[in-house]
Amino acid sequence: MKTSIIILTHNQLDYTKQCIESIDKYTKEGSYEIIIVDNHSTDGTVEWLKQQNNLKVIFNNENLGFPKGCNQGIEIATGENILLLNNDTIVTKNWLDNLLTCLYSSDDIGAVGPVTNSAAYYSTIPVNYTSIDEMHQFAASYNVSDPNKWEERLKLIGFCMLIKKEAVDKVGLLDERFTPGNFEDDDYSVRLRKAGYRLMLCKDTFIHHYGSVSWEKYADTFNRVLPENEKKFKEKWGTDVNSYRIEHEMVELITASKEKAIQVLHIGCGSGGTLLKVKHEYPLAQLYGIENNPFSIEEASRFARVTSSFEDEEIRERKFDVILFSDNDNDFKIDESLLKFVKEHLKKNGIFIAKVPNIGHYLVIQDLLNGHNPCEKCNMYSFSQIKNLLKNAGFKVSISGLKPFISDDQQQFINKLIAVRGDAIRPMLESSYFLVSGQLENGQLLSLLNKLASEQSNDSKVLEELNHYPMEHIITTVKENYHSSVTMLNKIAIENFAAGNHEHVLPYLQAAFEEEPDNTDTLYNLAFVLNAYGEKELANRYLSLIKNPDDEVQKLFEEINERPLKKIQELKFLLRRLEFDIDLEETKQMIVHKLTQNEIEEQLIKEVINTSIIDKIKVLQSIAIICFEQGLHEQVLPYLQAAYELDKANEDTLYNLGYVLLYYGENELAERFLQQIQQPDEQVLDLLRVARGESL
Repeated sequence: MKTSIIILTHNQLDYTKQCIESIDKYTKEGSYEIIIVDNHSTDGTVEWLKQQNNLKVIFNNENLGFPKGCNQGIEIATGENILLLNNDTIVTKNWLDNLLTCLYSSDDIGAVGPVTNSAAYYSTIPVNYTSIDEMHQFAASYNVSDPNKWEERLKLIGFCMLIKKEAVDKVGLLDERFTPGNFEDDDYSVRLRKAGYRLMLCKDTFIHHYGSVSWEKYADTFNRVLPENEKKFKEKWGTDVNSYRIEHEMVELITASKEKAIQVLHIGCGSGGTLLKVKHEYPLAQLYGIENNPFSIEEASRFARVTSSFEDEEIRERKFDVILFSDNDNDFKIDESLLKFVKEHLKKNGIFIAKVPNIGHYLVIQDLLNGHNPCEKCNMYSFSQIKNLLKNAGFKVSISGLKPFISDDQQQFINKLIAVRGDAIRPMLESSYFLVSGQLENGQLLSLLNKLASEQSNDSKVLEELNHYPMEHIITTVKENYHSSVTMLNKIAIENFAAGNHEHVLPYLQAAFEEEPDNTDTLYNLAFVLNAYGEKELANRYLSLIKNPDDEVQKLFEEINERPLKKIQELKFLLRRLEFDIDLEETKQMIVHKLTQNEIEEQLIKEVINTSIIDKIKVLQSIAIICFEQGLHEQVLPYLQAAYELDKANEDTLYNLGYVLLYYGENELAERFLQQIQQPDEQVLDLLRVARGESL
């Protein structure tokens, strides 16, 4: 399979040389062709290209721009894949193999791209290399193919985009209306997705990107072309780049289990970038969206159930684990009506997460001072406004500010405002958005806790309902509402322990201990529970913290420390009977019972043999044979191995190891042990023949 690598050049010869050299070094010979389209370079690039024998080159008499140049390259390409690559990149070890692995992992994947150090649309990763050599060292360890690191995206960035030729044939060439460049990759991503293809970002593949080298000398042109092409994109598709945003900060606030099929609704979901991120982080999630832009609805509907109406039947009849809200320049806003909808459709333990613009941000204030109205484009909120809206609706609210990069000039403006109002307003001025999370202050939780405390109702039913709430939420509610929170936390733990709800025991006792470390009841309960769970050493540690132990504490201490001693004495008795062949069958039966009931563990057996048995090898072999006969196969080899370590020439041990390993199908290893027997008898020789595959 051949890949046609298409590179456009317009001056910047040094970068072009580095790029091509890296391709030759880090790409399998014969798996690619390089097509250079030169857009009228004047720095010696043309002359250098004419000297190269391994390149296909198109020389343009004028700068035709990126889309047209790429199309010229595609038209002469002979590969099964098309790779658009900027000349200011340096490729790395395994780069193309990894990208191809992802591209051909599914028929519906049309294009893939790598991560880098400098690119748009969340395709960069943090790096700390300081030279190209260090970069290659980093990439060599980073570029390990891993399907778990592939992430579906709404669009890919054109600095490095690998596309199936069949997809190019189906979709067509790049749209040249975006000449000289920018937004042609956004447009092509849309067209690929509309044709039924998925796009994947390969987070297992890194290449270096110097970034916008070709535009640096033409900053004025770039600043003019960017908004012009964004306008063309919006005119063509009816949406802008904001609809593709991925709200990573909101997704990070979701704390559900990855194995749980959570139901997520995104109000103002745009084209679904954030929902796609949720899908990547929570593969079993069921995704829903509400959006009023027809194009965005079509885009997001490829992987989520998206509607334009809050009254949609499937939305109206459903409750969600997570409801997200984004302001994507649409008609949705956080008000009493929307919060009423959220309350009605949020599950009991669900969370509402919103990212909203801050009306107190310094850039908004600058706009106002310059005579503009920044609120025309979207709804904005003050800190107190958004906090009060959620609190009045019955939510427990957490709000944090999202701070973007601030230049020195901008910081001076902020400092002038602070000089007037004080440093307390700094967080408000610097935060461009508020990240808001809210959970319903459910009065039912407090009611359940009160019932449990009063013991006036069926405790098992109360516990069942109570355990549907997150433990962190219950602990917080207890601390905020009970004068004796430690007593209540102990109560919840004890009731759950009695009911067999063991995962709901230690967290409450630990919370009580953190609240009051010297509380006798908490220390006793921790010791009691830990002893029941087999954590005797830790149980002893908590008991030792009790300052004035009473008879009950002393009794528990004796119980914790008596049982292990009794177990050791019983085991020592049985192993000595085994050593001296006393009532052998009865002894074996007693050992089998303890092994099958997990009353004695391997480590304890080995410790007792080591400290209390004379003929250690005999007893270890006997235990191994007992385990083998009873089908306890995972316990056989550890005892035989221990016997072998004591005497590597013991013929009984070597024979038993050979026999057992043959039974387990490890013929080569069995032969190795059997060959160590110095004077093999006929039985040993028979086993050796079996191990070697010879007929008896």
